[in-house]
Amino acid sequence: MNDVISIIIPTFNRADSLPDAIGSVLEQSAGNWELIIVDDGSIDDTRQVMSKFLSDERVKYYFQENAGVSAARNKGVELSRGDYLIFLDSDDKFLPGIISRLNKVDYSSYDLICWQVSKLIDGKYSVWKPQKLEKIYKNIRATFLAGSICYKKEVFLKAGGYDTEMSFGENYELGIRIGNLEKLKIKIINESFLLYRIQTKSRTSDSIHNKLKSNKYLLSKHKEKYKKDPYSYSRLKYQMAYLNERSGNKEEALELYREAWSINLFYFKAFLKTLWLSFKFQKSE
Repeated sequence: MNDVISIIIPTFNRADSLPDAIGSVLEQSAGNWELIIVDDGSIDDTRQVMSKFLSDERVKYYFQENAGVSAARNKGVELSRGDYLIFLDSDDKFLPGIISRLNKVDYSSYDLICWQVSKLIDGKYSVWKPQKLEKIYKNIRATFLAGSICYKKEVFLKAGGYDTEMSFGENYELGIRIGNLEKLKIKIINESFLLYRIQTKSRTSDSIHNKLKSNKYLLSKHKEKYKKDPYSYSRLKYQMAYLNERSGNKEEALELYREAWSINLFYFKAFLKTLWLSFKFQKSE
């Protein structure tokens, strides 16, 4: 086993934020890493921006025709030479010391190493900590947000890598498959090493269409697992109902709210939504 950690940044038209993400890797005090940027068909100045970083032999740049973030991450794994992987989004950045901290905890003794995240969402700051996940993840304690976890490559490949059908929620779909592997060795680092930044209104992957499409696919792929976890199953149905409601599909939304409630009778939020939408339909007749 080599001691190189492969850091993979997929990017698409992020010439403005990409240098900050790359800089946060270059500024790490420990040097046992390689950085692979996979350009997923950018048509902005990404190629020109990248040119100034390629003098560092640890930095590699690869361009592909647009195929989506999951395909870009998988390509980065194909190109990697490290036995451990970290995926960093091109609008986020590492905080100082993550590689040194991984070295200190002897990361090669684990399958997954997770750490806390400093979140800045629409200007509001919070700290996200790895937590015990639902039954569908076998109740492991982890976080699968890109940039907050280091994967043993062998584990990533055994789980099948990223599903290229997913355009939203792809990290946690991968997490379902990884969580169901046997005898995982997981290390939690109780420090923040990722600055996660989102402006929700400008995030295309957060579109209602992308969310609905991915959630429908997620349910069809893992339906048997969801049936064994009423808590997660009801909440996925609720999310699909909410997205349908927002997109104007009120009848489908009502049916999904009813299903969410029937799966988990103690899910009062779904019950109240069912009552409210039913009342609106009766009033409009």
